[in-house]
Amino acid sequence: MGTTATYTNLGYLRLMADGDEEMIQTMLAMLLEELPEEVGLIKSYWQAENWAELARVCHKMKSTLAFVGNGEMTAANQALEKVAKHKTDLHRSEGLVATLEGYLPHVVRELARTAENG
Repeated sequence: MGTTATYTNLGYLRLMADGDEEMIQTMLAMLLEELPEEVGLIKSYWQAENWAELARVCHKMKSTLAFVGNGEMTAANQALEKVAKHKTDLHRSEGLVATLEGYLPHVVRELARTAENG
């Protein structure tokens, strides 16, 4: 194994699983399913300028991102939630969505590799 993670830090996930490898695998599977779905919803709601739903999905994604451990995605998601919730600095939203989309394939690849390597 010995592969170094560049885009994820699964320390929190491992801490919460308390050494239970089955739980870790379950969580990885959940992250691999939910993360792309949530980022897809974020893009859809952003494109539709549905700020209330965008803020709701960003809020939900905070807990997902805590397990992923990607600081850039976490920061972009938090900022996007604030922008959508308060409908201020809307000009920033495009870059924040782009950040989430840009990191997503790298994060998914690392999560999948971790899941495969057990």
